[in-house]
Amino acid sequence: MPKNPKKVLRWMTLLCIVIGLAAIAVGVVAVAKEEYIIAVAMLLVAVWQILNYIQWKKSLR
Repeated sequence: MPKNPKKVLRWMTLLCIVIGLAAIAVGVVAVAKEEYIIAVAMLLVAVWQILNYIQWKKSLR
């Protein structure tokens, strides 16, 4: 168990936001290049990160 679980949750939340934003950026580029399979996959990653963010936000309270 980590020494400070709240600190780990904060870092994981920040990492979750960065991954979500990167997935959205890659998805936009994929749509521009007409690579729709990659765009859908990145959209799913972004949605998954949003759900993780909501879950971790609740556990920080």
